[in-house]
Amino acid sequence: MKKALLLKIACLVMTAVSVFCFSMPGDGAGVVAATPEAYEVTEEEIDEMYFKFVGRLYAIVTRQMHADEEEKTELARSLDGGISAAYKVMYHFYFSDEYRALKQSDEVFVEDLYRGCYGRESDASGKAYYVSRLESGYSRYLVFREFLSSNEFVTLCKSYNIWIKKILLDNYVGHLNGMTCICDDYYDLDSNGELGWCYKNAAKHVRCINEELYMSPTDYYIIADIDNCYIEVFKGSVGNWSLYKIYPMSCGKPGHETPRGNYRVTGHKSYFYSHGSLCYYATQWNGPYYLHSVTYNYNGTIQNGTLGKHISAGCIRLEYGVAKWVYDNIPVSTPVKTV
Repeated sequence: MKKALLLKIACLVMTAVSVFCFSMPGDGAGVVAATPEAYEVTEEEIDEMYFKFVGRLYAIVTRQMHADEEEKTELARSLDGGISAAYKVMYHFYFSDEYRALKQSDEVFVEDLYRGCYGRESDASGKAYYVSRLESGYSRYLVFREFLSSNEFVTLCKSYNIWIKKILLDNYVGHLNGMTCICDDYYDLDSNGELGWCYKNAAKHVRCINEELYMSPTDYYIIADIDNCYIEVFKGSVGNWSLYKIYPMSCGKPGHETPRGNYRVTGHKSYFYSHGSLCYYATQWNGPYYLHSVTYNYNGTIQNGTLGKHISAGCIRLEYGVAKWVYDNIPVSTPVKTV
């Protein structure tokens, strides 16, 4: 395990100090990047609970009763980076050469996840569910991600003084309690600091837009993730895009799927009527397809405010305030990529 440790830890630290900047137009607010120095701690400053967190993984996962002290110290040191760092440490163990060499069955792998990620033995129904997923071809990595993308894992981490690193947003529709990122997933946080709405694989789009040099004639670029039901609004320019906003959406139901491809904003309507529904703040991006509010009755009361589902006739539905922001701020010719 020690073999690629330095490289892994370097990547981990970079993850821990990554910053996702969000701000409202013209307010100058945002998240100030923490310097690498802010995360540097001496050996004496490492929380003793971090060593306990790492030590238990040697015993539970790789069945090693005596850890390499240098490796253990570096892994413990990294946990100052919060939940995202804990994810990296967990991955380091569950997908290490040492663990692979044990050739554990799917049943044992799932039991090890319960003990390592939740600090408890499995329950019969939960274990049967995950074992059946693995037997049907679901990868161990995806099961691992499901365990770590849970509030039970967050609770375990808190018991070892490993905290969620918040992305704090001021006056921002839908994210009043801040956000966080675990692996490639973004989450809204609720008022108790628990994981809320999940934007699955959102960080992949953040990387892709700059790595693949997406271009726009405006200062904005929109990516709509059809499978996972959310939109991301980027601001900047080619090679220098920053995630500016991210929101849940609803889109096309079976038989009326939202088209996938590369499109551009072509116009705006303050409202329109369709199939017995009233839709506000519509931004047109592909012929009859719009980004618009959830549906309302003709008297102005909400008809269907559901988000995160495939329920529309093909358009992308957004919360009223989000639809208004897009209508007010996204200019004609802005690219809309639906994936």
